[in-house]
Amino acid sequence: MPTYALLLAHDEYPSSTTAWPARPAASGSPCDGWAEWFDHTPLLFSLLMGDAQHLPTLVPCSAYGDNEGLSSLAAPMDGVKARWQWLKTQMEPLPAHWPDAQRRQWQDIDQAITTSTRRWLLLDCATLCPHDFDEPAYTAFLQAQRDQCLLWDCSTPGLPEVLHSLLQSPAAQLGWWSPSVVARTEPVERDISDDWPAWLSEHYEERYHGAWEEELEAYVVMPKLHPHTGLPCQTEQEREHWPVGLVTPYGRWLLHPDAGAHGAFASGNCINLVYPPERPGQAERHGIQDANGLWLLTPDQGYPEAWALTPHLIKSQAADGSHTLLRLSDLAVLYSGLKEIELSHDDGLIRARRSDDIMLLLDATGQPLFDSTFSHVLNFNPKNGLAVAFQRQRPGDRSSPLREGVVHRSGVLRVPCAFAQIERGFNDSPPKVFPGGKLLAYSPEGQPHVFSTKGQLLSAPALWCPPLARIVQKNALLAGMGSGPEAEMGWFSLKDFSFTPTGETWGEVTEALRRNLTGTSELEVRVLRRSDLVDAEDTGWMQDVARILCLGDTGAGDALAERWRDAVAHPDPDDFGWDTEDPDFDPDTLELYGDDNDLTLYWQHLLAIAPQFAQLDWKDADGLAGSQWLPGTRDWQWDRATQGDGMQDGLDSLAQHLGTQQLALLQLRTDSDCLRFAVVRQDDAAPLLERLSQAAVGAWVHEV
Repeated sequence: MPTYALLLAHDEYPSSTTAWPARPAASGSPCDGWAEWFDHTPLLFSLLMGDAQHLPTLVPCSAYGDNEGLSSLAAPMDGVKARWQWLKTQMEPLPAHWPDAQRRQWQDIDQAITTSTRRWLLLDCATLCPHDFDEPAYTAFLQAQRDQCLLWDCSTPGLPEVLHSLLQSPAAQLGWWSPSVVARTEPVERDISDDWPAWLSEHYEERYHGAWEEELEAYVVMPKLHPHTGLPCQTEQEREHWPVGLVTPYGRWLLHPDAGAHGAFASGNCINLVYPPERPGQAERHGIQDANGLWLLTPDQGYPEAWALTPHLIKSQAADGSHTLLRLSDLAVLYSGLKEIELSHDDGLIRARRSDDIMLLLDATGQPLFDSTFSHVLNFNPKNGLAVAFQRQRPGDRSSPLREGVVHRSGVLRVPCAFAQIERGFNDSPPKVFPGGKLLAYSPEGQPHVFSTKGQLLSAPALWCPPLARIVQKNALLAGMGSGPEAEMGWFSLKDFSFTPTGETWGEVTEALRRNLTGTSELEVRVLRRSDLVDAEDTGWMQDVARILCLGDTGAGDALAERWRDAVAHPDPDDFGWDTEDPDFDPDTLELYGDDNDLTLYWQHLLAIAPQFAQLDWKDADGLAGSQWLPGTRDWQWDRATQGDGMQDGLDSLAQHLGTQQLALLQLRTDSDCLRFAVVRQDDAAPLLERLSQAAVGAWVHEV
């Protein structure tokens, strides 16, 4: 979402209980929207809020979750109107260089201010500061917004120099004025095109399906009729070169189709634009505007394939494919002849590859973190500053294998780049930190090495870890004495570096895995009628399972059991995802496989209707972090920076949190690559596992 400054006029002095209706001109509404501006507070907003003699007050804003924290500025309307009249006296007649659009806007602003019957003006600038309201940094930010008013005194004649930019650059200092900005008192969200308001749907359509720029909270649209020909779009090829626009759901045009751009997207807090070539055979022209639609780089300046990486940097790609990194403020070239330039949204760093295959790591302003000698560096951990780094085994020889190590943001190599693999959650994740601040690395031969996060080698046992089965469970690593099929497998403790044999060889382990994957044994299939399943109800088993899943709440358990019973007798196809149009579909015929029994089928019906189960893709870390609807998780926070960012790390974090409340995390076996789990009381875990075993259901308590 964009950051913004917002002016709202209200009848009531802003407090933690003030109502802020998000609909303009709503009947009986106590407030009006005035104006907004993205990225910073424009001068006019600050001037209206106060001057050296009449400073605004720090107030809370009930539109935020923290409705008690001081987050905004407020000023009485009488003072706002007096400062506006003073400003008009100093600036009118308006300068001759002002375009007609700015002159009309000036009149609209005058109308909004002088005719307002509200008593207070609020400046909401909370999103401009990344800190929470109770942090000293936010207090300092809000105080600085207030202190801006000290720079002028509206009781003295003459426009002070600090306000001269109002005369010189009105487009950048007046803001965007419309009553519709009151919509900002609620989250601005995308609607499907079928639900668009008439002013938008009658004349425009989505540029592509789901065309929405989240960074700007704006639709990407195209007119149904071409602005110049008045004809509709006929072909997909024509559509690719149709004029586009960017418009917010409340009607602010950041880019109008009349401007002629046929491509627009947001990045680096900017709007990147693509224009048709001036003549056939020439390249497309590129330009960059800020989030408010003001030019930063015009197409006429001739930078090919230019787009913003950050608010400070842009990249441009020449016809030969080489990249140039430039500073946006003065277009100074920082680096040229680069093979690639990418911005990582995970750690906010720019990774640029030189022609000699060395990767540079730059901050948002283009400053290097350190003098890099690495071929690649993955994402840094924001807490400990560690990342996985890669170097060629033979420096300078691009045919030699890459070896992995661990580097700190300072450039200090904590673990040398001599290993085949550094243990981590996902391919681009920072190194996984195990309990006790330990890192795990594997040599090209498969030997494990344990380091501290400071780089001290703690253990390098004479063990072998098969590349396809590098499994860490309960702070222990699956490893073998020897190598190959005859290796005696066991668990190597990352805590005390002891080795506990399992009694199996690697050959026996792989054979068991092969059997599970290929399903070499034939399963017996038995057919059961639904009426027979209903008759086979084990009421006591159902009541016990339902009660345990409802954390011992007898009433809730009885209600769940009743829903369960109804689902068995009269299943809803939508609950089960059944294809009712399949000619072979028969909801009254059920199949049992192998060791499955009647209770297995009952359990399958419960999974379809019970809200107690969470199901996620095996790598959906964000979904796991958002599982705070489960019992006992309301105040759970998975700190991926310190606890690791893999799914196993998240489950460990969740299980630890639940354990402090005498709750247990129950995981269920699935036949797909998804995870399914639930929360039960610790004392109920064993009884539930016993009942699930009766139903041939694989389940276990997640232990850390």
